[in-house]
Amino acid sequence: MRKTRFAGAAASLTAAAMLLTACGTGTGTGSEAGSGADDLVDRIAAVTDDQLDGVTITMSRMFGDCEETTQGVTDPSLAASECEAIQILTNQFNAENEYGITVERLGGADWHSYYDAFNASVAGGDPADIANLHDYSMSDYAQRDQLLAFDPEAVGIDLSDSTAQAQSSVVYDDKTYAVPFDSHAILAHINTDILGAAGYMGEDGRPIMPTSADELLEMAAAVKEKTGTYLFSLGVANDDMAWRMFYSLVRQQGSDVVSADGEAQIDTPEAAAALELMNELIEGGYIHTDADYAGSIDEWKSGKSAILVNGTWVVNEYAATAPFGYAVTDFPALMGEPAVWASSHMWVLPRQRDDDPVAYRAALEFASFLYDNTDVWAVATGHIAPRVSVVESDAYQAAPNREFYTSTALNDIRFVPQIDNWTAVKDLIHTQLEEVWFNGKDVAAALAEAQSRVEQQLD
Repeated sequence: MRKTRFAGAAASLTAAAMLLTACGTGTGTGSEAGSGADDLVDRIAAVTDDQLDGVTITMSRMFGDCEETTQGVTDPSLAASECEAIQILTNQFNAENEYGITVERLGGADWHSYYDAFNASVAGGDPADIANLHDYSMSDYAQRDQLLAFDPEAVGIDLSDSTAQAQSSVVYDDKTYAVPFDSHAILAHINTDILGAAGYMGEDGRPIMPTSADELLEMAAAVKEKTGTYLFSLGVANDDMAWRMFYSLVRQQGSDVVSADGEAQIDTPEAAAALELMNELIEGGYIHTDADYAGSIDEWKSGKSAILVNGTWVVNEYAATAPFGYAVTDFPALMGEPAVWASSHMWVLPRQRDDDPVAYRAALEFASFLYDNTDVWAVATGHIAPRVSVVESDAYQAAPNREFYTSTALNDIRFVPQIDNWTAVKDLIHTQLEEVWFNGKDVAAALAEAQSRVEQQLD
C-alpha cells in the first residue's frame, strides 16, 4: 500500500531536509516569506494520508488532446498513442489511488506550443502542481528556484533502476528536480520492400545496415540506382531532425558541441566530418532539403525513400499503418561508436506561491505512480522506458519491435548537454547548419561562426 510506503518515508524525508535547504532560499513563483526549505520538507513529511482525501491537483503536459477516446477509460492496454497513454494513466490514478487524490489537467496541447503556455503560467505565479518538461529545459527552471527539489528515495522512487543517462538528466547542481518518464531517440524506420530491391535485406528478414560512412554512401548509390528512390527522408526545412542526425554523427566520434565543463566546442574536426557527410548525401541526391517533418513522413510513406529518420514515438503507429514491409533499427553507427541524439520526458513540481505541503505530497504521489508505470507508457507509445528493469523485462521485449532498439535504450542514447539556456545554444548551431544546407555557406566558416556565437552565449 502506498500509504505505508510514504508514511515510512517520513524519516527519510526529514533526513532529506539538507537537499531542500539549498534550494529553498529563492523566491520561485513567490513563496511565502519565512517558508524555509527545512520547514517545507518537514511540512510535506507531516502530511497525513487523511489530509490527502479529496485533494485536487493540477497537471500540465504536452502530448495533445484525446478526450473523446479516453473519457472514463482506465485500462492502459487500450492506449494507442502518446495522448491516450498519459490520459488513461491519469484516469487510472484518479480512479484507483487510495488517498482520494484527483488530478485535473490544465490547458495546452502539443509540444510546439506547450512551453509558451507553461512559461506564462510560471511567470503569472500560477503553474500546475505537476508538469511535463524535457531534460534539456529542466535546468533553466531549477536555477531560478521555480522547481521543487526532492529526495526520490524518500518518496519511494528508485532511480537506481534508471539508466545512467536518465539518472543524470534529473539532477541539477547536485539536487534532484524531476522524475524520468522515458527516453526518446532517433531510429531508422525502414521500407523493407525498397531495401530488399536494393539488395540490403538479410536472410533473417532484417535490414543490412551500414557500419561506416563509406558503406552508407555505397548503400545510398545502390538504392538510387536500383529503385530510383532517396536513401533517407529527413525533416530539414523548419525541423530539428537534420540537426539531430548531425548531433548523432558528432557524438559517434566521441565528441560533443559543448564540453563536459561547459565550453563551446563546435569548430572541431568531428563536427566538420559530420557536416561533410551530410553534404555528400545531399549533393549525391540521396537526401534533399525541401521536406519539413510532416513532408518527410509523407514522402517515406508514399514509397519515395528507403529509410525515414524519425523518433521512437512513431514505432507503434508505423508498425500498424505502414503500407509496405516495415522494420525499425537502431540508427547505424557510421562514424565510430554507436551513439544517437536522445531526449527525455520528465515530471517536475513547479514551486507554488503558497508552498502547500499537501498539494506537493499529492503531486509526488502522482509522480511516483507515473514512474511505476513507465512500462505502460513505453509499450503504448514506442518510447524507451528509462528503467533498466523494464527494458530488460520479457513483457517489454515482447512488444512489437522493441528488441530491435534495445541497444539504443541501454547504451547508445546521448542526451544533449544540460546547460543553462540550451535551446538558445542549439538554435545558434542549427542556424549555421542551415546556412550550409540552404545558402551554400562554407562548412569551415559556418562552424567557426557557430563557435563564436555559442561562446558569446555561454559567457
